[in-house]
Amino acid sequence: MASLAADHRDAAERLLSRRYRARFLALLLAVCTLTFMDRAVLSAVAQPLKLDLGFSDFQLGLLQGLSFALLYATMGVPIGRLAERHSRLWILAISITVFSVATLLCGLATGFLQLFLLRMTVGVGEAGFMSPTSSLVGDHYPASQRASALSVIMLGSPIGNAIGAIAGGWIADEWGWRVAFYAMGAPGIVVAALLLILLREPPRGLAEGAPPERRPAESFGTVLRTVFAKRTYIHALAGATLATFGLVAIGQFQMVFFVRAYALSLTDAGLIQGASVFVALSLGTLIGGFGSDWAAKRDKRWSLWMPAIGVTGAAIAYSVGFLATSLPVSIGALLLGGMLLFLFYTPTYATAQNLVGPRMRATAVAIIAMCCGLVGSGLGPTWLGFASDRIAASVGGAEASATGIRYALASVTLAFLWSAIHYLIAARTLRGDLYQAPEVR
Repeated sequence: MASLAADHRDAAERLLSRRYRARFLALLLAVCTLTFMDRAVLSAVAQPLKLDLGFSDFQLGLLQGLSFALLYATMGVPIGRLAERHSRLWILAISITVFSVATLLCGLATGFLQLFLLRMTVGVGEAGFMSPTSSLVGDHYPASQRASALSVIMLGSPIGNAIGAIAGGWIADEWGWRVAFYAMGAPGIVVAALLLILLREPPRGLAEGAPPERRPAESFGTVLRTVFAKRTYIHALAGATLATFGLVAIGQFQMVFFVRAYALSLTDAGLIQGASVFVALSLGTLIGGFGSDWAAKRDKRWSLWMPAIGVTGAAIAYSVGFLATSLPVSIGALLLGGMLLFLFYTPTYATAQNLVGPRMRATAVAIIAMCCGLVGSGLGPTWLGFASDRIAASVGGAEASATGIRYALASVTLAFLWSAIHYLIAARTLRGDLYQAPEVR
């Protein structure tokens, strides 16, 4: 026991140092960037893919939503359970390799079924990102800093989306959509190796000063009973799922909207999409993470009030952006909507960690990721593609395709208003539901 305690002290000194944590954040930021690059590239090449392989908008919606979300959502909880018991770094490295190779292979696909199965495989790989990452953050940072740390890592979302949209659109214009998939998939194999070389697996509860222990993780049934006994968790889960429904639907079809509604080239649409998404999501992620940690020092409920304010504002801004007939007005409103919407992301996952103990955090986050993936990522783009086809068919004419995508996108903002209600309800019980670490003696 004395040797175990000494090893724990050495790990704390090494793994909680400012230099090591900077390296930790930089590498996980790179991983996050890759996950969103590989998601964004399909939306960047959606239009040439549609024309080359003869897909409908409904099929594009399935490829961008349901195909990815089926295994992304359902594999998240099993991977989260593995992360409670085994090395989270190895889980991340294997996951990166899987989704990177699958993205490369998408460039060889010749039909809908092949792409559908490959996007399912991308989803399996990316399912291994959020729960191990959140759990690792919980062991490197105290509760008051977790949303901030996650916001740095989740900057990979705007960076990855920008690279996927700008580089993906440009590469597709210059060399074809297949080469875009090759370019987005290749870097992941290198990052997976660096992760294992440069980082070390931390002891559980390290940042909270928890004593070293080797007891097994809590059973899945125990975790379920714990999290669903907390009303805060239930309503935060519902709020995040509804916000993700609109977020992913808009993210996957916004570039298509610019191409159809304003007759832009893929390169121009990719530049607008990438730049606006980068600015909006960067600001939203940083304000959501650092802002909620700062405000929560005065009242912990700000970690849920901020998402409620964000999704409400996003509903208004996105409605204006998609219904506007002026390109500058549309771009400005959509940029504002994206910034406001992303205020929900890191505070939600940080709150999930703060509600449970160290041996339950990966699973608690995985359950949220599963619901967001299955309902949000899975149904959002699929429903939007279906709605776009139906609206276009009903109006007819030369502008039918543009009209369909415009009104389908505007309709998903209703999900944001519903999400805000759940976040406000969750805030009411937050203070009583927070996890209290046992005193170290």
